[in-house]
Amino acid sequence: MTDYIIKMDLAKINPNPLNKQIYGYNPKEHKELKKSIELCGLLEPLTITKDNLLVSGHRRYKVLQEIGYDVVDCRLSDYENLNIALVELNRYRKKSPSELLNEAELLKTEYSKMIKKGRPKNGEKREGKNWTILNVSERLGVSATNLKKLMSLKKYEPEMLDKVDMGLISIGKAYSIIREKYILNEKGAGRKPNDFRTEYRELLKKYKPSLDELVEEMNIRKSLSIVGSQSDMRIIGPYGEREEYDFYPTPSKVIQELLDRESFDGNVWEPACGKGHISKELIKNGYDVISTDLIDRDYGKSGIDFLDDKKIEEIGVQDNIITNPPFKFSLQFVYQSKKVAKKKIAMLGKTIFLEGVERYEMFQDKGFPLKTIYQFSKRPTLIKEGLESTEHLRGMIAYAWFVWERGYKGKPVINWIQ
Repeated sequence: MTDYIIKMDLAKINPNPLNKQIYGYNPKEHKELKKSIELCGLLEPLTITKDNLLVSGHRRYKVLQEIGYDVVDCRLSDYENLNIALVELNRYRKKSPSELLNEAELLKTEYSKMIKKGRPKNGEKREGKNWTILNVSERLGVSATNLKKLMSLKKYEPEMLDKVDMGLISIGKAYSIIREKYILNEKGAGRKPNDFRTEYRELLKKYKPSLDELVEEMNIRKSLSIVGSQSDMRIIGPYGEREEYDFYPTPSKVIQELLDRESFDGNVWEPACGKGHISKELIKNGYDVISTDLIDRDYGKSGIDFLDDKKIEEIGVQDNIITNPPFKFSLQFVYQSKKVAKKKIAMLGKTIFLEGVERYEMFQDKGFPLKTIYQFSKRPTLIKEGLESTEHLRGMIAYAWFVWERGYKGKPVINWIQ
């Protein structure tokens, strides 16, 4: 049946009950829509079926009732699947994560009905096991990964969805909490370690030690270098002793390699300054530098926890951030830096920082995107303070400078530091 516009008594139109189950009520949007219709009239007709079932326009329908309309323009349409049509006609509506999940569950049910059951006949092609979820994600314009995360949130801790809807926590962060709390434990339920390898893997999964901690526990009494500046970026020095708070200064050459390739307009905040190794090099290059750290090392302002919003308010918004943070806090440092940096962020980190689902979500940011990765072709060596010679030390982990620039357009670029 070809679509065409008809006049219809508003009282004869029947709202689709599924609409209320899928989409919530937003008082602010309702008020704005009502004001628009009062001023301009109904610009887009309601969409109904031949049985007067409302398919699209439920918010407009509610407003029209309140205003007192008796007769309205309606687009008469016919659909093979009304449930899919309900979602499709709301494609461009701004939705909360919960509403997206409601749509996904409805579409998943409908698409599942389309998959043939039983063994395929000779030569017959069947859709793969992921066909349904991939089609749902494509239809909704949301990644299959995020869709699966939302489904996990509803399954294990539905109240977490409310926090995501309100913007109190990101989908990635919420999922990491329930994954740690439920999913990993569920997958490990019922398994009993029965040999060294199995038990060893269980311990690694439970405690997630760093490479440095593993090396130390193996009692390797040899000077090894593992690049880093603070917690979780360590070196095992002579006699296997570890520096308190894992403080390992960043060599001036590592910093200068960045400054030779990247310019920074305005001042710089170094939020993990240690004894000022990065800050001093920046000052030598003519930059105005603000230096802070959580630990007092007789340089800069101490007691400033960069991961504490109240503490960073003491320093306020600055032009640029350049730092070498503890690796296990690198992601949090990026998010915090984006709150206070107006122009650029440069962060020294392990190359494996590129990996991980949560980091993937961060790298998709278009407002303050990753611009350049400066990869060291030779692994730099950061040494324990007080060691006189570094000739016997060799870097064991690949490192790079990661640079973000607010408003940058284009894809990230990789350059190498020889």
